[in-house]
Amino acid sequence: MGEGLADQRPEFNANGREWRTAPLWGIGLTQATSGHTHFLHDGRARSLTEAILWHGGEAQAARDRFTQLDKPQRDALIAFLESL
Repeated sequence: MGEGLADQRPEFNANGREWRTAPLWGIGLTQATSGHTHFLHDGRARSLTEAILWHGGEAQAARDRFTQLDKPQRDALIAFLESL
């Protein structure tokens, strides 16, 4: 997840810079089921876009590709995630 998200708290076999991404199924229902739109393991991202932009480390290339999309493409990707 990179330095930006590292919490330096090891859990099981993961060190404080590693985190297992939870399945994305149902992520579009977060507001309806949980009453908030906070994402990432510690809730620091206030939107799916912000969650993507926080990533570094192994996800750096995916984050960079997201930032290279034009606004309609980014919006379409977020709409897809919200449909899950």
